[in-house]
Amino acid sequence: MKRIALSLGFAAFACSTAFAGMWRGLSESGYYSGPKLTENDLAGKVVLVDCWGVNCPPCRALLPRMEQIWQSFKHKPFVLIGSHCQGRAPDRVAELVKANKLTYPIYDFAGLARGEPSSGGGLPFMYVVDHRGKVVYSGRNEREATEAIVNAIGQIGAPPSLIGGNVQLKKYKALEKQLVLGKNVKSVINTLERDVKRAQSKAANAGQKAQAAEAAEILRSIEEGKSDVKREIEMKRTSDPEDALMLVKAFMASFPDEGAEYKAQLPELAAKAKEAKAEKAAKAKEAAKSKGARK
Repeated sequence: MKRIALSLGFAAFACSTAFAGMWRGLSESGYYSGPKLTENDLAGKVVLVDCWGVNCPPCRALLPRMEQIWQSFKHKPFVLIGSHCQGRAPDRVAELVKANKLTYPIYDFAGLARGEPSSGGGLPFMYVVDHRGKVVYSGRNEREATEAIVNAIGQIGAPPSLIGGNVQLKKYKALEKQLVLGKNVKSVINTLERDVKRAQSKAANAGQKAQAAEAAEILRSIEEGKSDVKREIEMKRTSDPEDALMLVKAFMASFPDEGAEYKAQLPELAAKAKEAKAEKAAKAKEAAKSKGARK
């Protein structure tokens, strides 16, 4: 069997284009009400996109609940975008905003520019995008969407895992501590690939086939984990270069062959991280000075 490919097609995540144009519809011409947004305002945050329309009774009924969600999470790294999807209707939208006292951002046809889940043509429809740019929920149940928001916010700041929460380690429980970002996982991948290959033999028994299925699932999860890490690196290059540098170094340690692409970028990223650190220190010093002057 050919070696299982672990390359994610890094060109798709090149630093110059990875998250440029990730969101659509945040233009002045599409703005209705609430805080105005730019793509930078969404970087590294959990985003709920509520697709609705003025001619949709269930949509209108959900508006107060959307405001409740916004009030519950707006002080966290979270943004709610009300995406009106039934044609430009400034007056009617304004009426509903006023009647429901809506304060979250509302735009015309705003949302992910690529990778947006399909609503099947029906409204209301909502989806949750985590801080790494991954859709973690899509559907019409606001309770499930709220749960996804809570879970996604809880993952911010946690080290990106190389195995997803849905992967159950049984035969490979002993490998769990090795599947951590920052540790070289080449030998683990080799073991998993070997077990997948072994199960393709005509002599393979049921136990070996079951083990191979688990190995294949772990390999798929590692793929997804790598994708998450690379996404977060690109998102944090400008918003948090210190964290981006840490993630790059951890990625290079886990995947030295594929991480080589970052080697030439390290000096520039290290310089940005140093600059960001100095800027934070200067702001903290200025804040302390201002506070002392007010006393």
